[in-house]
Amino acid sequence: MRIKSNLFTAFAICAAMVSTTANAFNVDKMIVVADLKGNGVVTLINDEALPIFVNGRVEEIKFVDGEKIIRNSYTRDNLNDWKISLTHPKLVLSPGEEKDVGIRSLCRDSSCDNSKDLIFMLPFTPSRYKEEGESIRGVALNYGFSPVYIIPTTKPNFDYKIYNQGEKLRIDNNSNTLIYVDVNSCNVDNNVQCKQKFTVMSGRDKTFSLLRGVQREQLNVTVTSYDKSYSNEMELIH
Repeated sequence: MRIKSNLFTAFAICAAMVSTTANAFNVDKMIVVADLKGNGVVTLINDEALPIFVNGRVEEIKFVDGEKIIRNSYTRDNLNDWKISLTHPKLVLSPGEEKDVGIRSLCRDSSCDNSKDLIFMLPFTPSRYKEEGESIRGVALNYGFSPVYIIPTTKPNFDYKIYNQGEKLRIDNNSNTLIYVDVNSCNVDNNVQCKQKFTVMSGRDKTFSLLRGVQREQLNVTVTSYDKSYSNEMELIH
């Protein structure tokens, strides 16, 4: 278990490596919310002209003081602590191929704390696939992605503060669940790049840069839950 102070944005909490081929490996979404049984699916896509090998892992994460993250990697040594698993942790993707990787909840009855969202990162790391006896010339590097996987609490409690800071928007989410924040500054004189949407995990205190077209003395903001069962509209004055 280790603590990291650098967090990635809420839309793309992804681990990227140096790449020599753009868009060779992709995932279909960077935030996955589980179904009512705690299960979900992420699709891996190979746009490379060659087959690639993909290695998937699970890391359970918790936020500390709104900024730091505690990351617990799932290994054979902590099997009893696992809350989810991947149906295909290792797989080969042919050129142009897409494959679904299932995420399965391992929670049974009260074995998992449901008082707040369970949050995970799923690092998928691609590498050049080598057939038996084949030699690889040169080094092929590629992008890796770490989608965020969330099992929502069944008893959401919303507690957040949002600050209009002119060029930035600060969102302090003390809720026990994630929130979506939609900012709309559109009017008859401004209808280009006047909207932005942010996703903020439970326990996260994050400041986002606003597009120039969104920046206003008064912002129209709507906060919703992942399933839209909760909605709150507000006006924020800078």
